Amino acid sequence: MKAEVASTFARLAALVIAIFVLSSAASAATCDRSCLLEQAKQFNAAMLGHTPEKIQLASDAQIRENTKAITLGDSKWIGVTKILSKGVYADPILGNVIEHVAAETVAGKTVYIGTRLKLVNGRIKEVEINFDDSARVNVKNLVPYDPIFNTIVPPDERSTREQLERIITSYFKGLTDHEPIQTDYDPRCDRYHSGNRVTHNPRNGVEESGDVGCYESNLGPKPWGPATEVRIGLIDPDRGIVIGYAILYYGDSPRRMQINEVFKILDGRLRMVDNIGLMEEGITTSGFTQ
Repeated sequence: MKAEVASTFARLAALVIAIFVLSSAASAATCDRSCLLEQAKQFNAAMLGHTPEKIQLASDAQIRENTKAITLGDSKWIGVTKILSKGVYADPILGNVIEHVAAETVAGKTVYIGTRLKLVNGRIKEVEINFDDSARVNVKNLVPYDPIFNTIVPPDERSTREQLERIITSYFKGLTDHEPIQTDYDPRCDRYHSGNRVTHNPRNGVEESGDVGCYESNLGPKPWGPATEVRIGLIDPDRGIVIGYAILYYGDSPRRMQINEVFKILDGRLRMVDNIGLMEEGITTSGFTQ
């Protein structure tokens, strides 16, 4: 009898230890918000220091810049000497940390960079860079980075992850059928393209929508659409933030735009959009499926 009790106890002890080990391994494999923000910080430091080899990449990491497959050593990031402002966002559930960075190159040029890092088991599995070094980058609306994006939404005013995803999925659908849902938009909503305000600004020089808001600017016949490869890269209910990606067609034109947009949602309505949109010929896919 004593032997049976001892044997049972030993089995239970082994089971407890196994559960503890598995739990510890799962915890170690999970990168929380602080961990993700630290990964972005380390990535920036390595790129600024011209030491991309210090970045902890997975052996099969996929790296793309403006949709093209590259190595980090060939990234335009290497020409950046100083970060002027940044907005950094993290989603531990999706394992993504995403930043929009205004920076200065060695030639003194201002550029705007979107970078997404996906962490899997403590290693960077995906690096997706949107690098705008065109003349349209407007530094006056990028430095400092607009603080509205980092404000915390009061708990009783927050939308759920599901509600936030629905709003942005509908937003991208509107880029295809040009039938946006009016109740999804705050009348004061503004959209910026690399620092250029393209709404409530009849002289924006980017779109010809006139003095209208986010809802009206996509209502009715437009030269763009459909939006394909729509991906939700990040959802942060505490801050009312969603970040989405898509490839935007322009009718039969060979030129297409890869868009990377940070959305601020307050009281269930779109309030601000920070977009990096890169128009090029030959874009057929982002190279990422999720």
